[in-house]
Amino acid sequence: MDEISTNNDKGKLSTDSEGLGAWGDKTFVVGHVSEVNGSEAYEEVPEFVPTKHELIQIAKYWFLRQLENDFFFFVFAQTGSSEWRENVYASLRINRIAQILSEPELNQVIEEVERDFKREHKISDADWDTFNNGTMEQWESYAAKTWQEFECQQADTTATE
Repeated sequence: MDEISTNNDKGKLSTDSEGLGAWGDKTFVVGHVSEVNGSEAYEEVPEFVPTKHELIQIAKYWFLRQLENDFFFFVFAQTGSSEWRENVYASLRINRIAQILSEPELNQVIEEVERDFKREHKISDADWDTFNNGTMEQWESYAAKTWQEFECQQADTTATE
């Protein structure tokens, strides 16, 4: 497991990682996300300047991570401190990239990630609309339906064993 402190022999965490450190000890750690506050987050690399294409890929990566966390919360009505840290970090990275890319370029990134996510997870337009525009009651109803389906699948699995 990576070290928990924000300072070790590798240097210091990137600016976007400030305030997102994990806490705990060797037996129990809360909020550890290697690329946000662990070994992968140490030291930015100023010697390497990404091309515009690479910057767009980075934006896609962090937007997808954020979308996965948000959609998981929508489906299961659960989240954790690691997901919170990932989302804060992702927002900071995306906002920095948004200062470089044009608005149409960033909108295209978002559209592509959302389109691919919907396709990969076979999300209906109605469910996607609820995710994006639904009320708290609609979200709760969706999560309850998901849990009910999950419990039915578990019952079916146990019955066939």
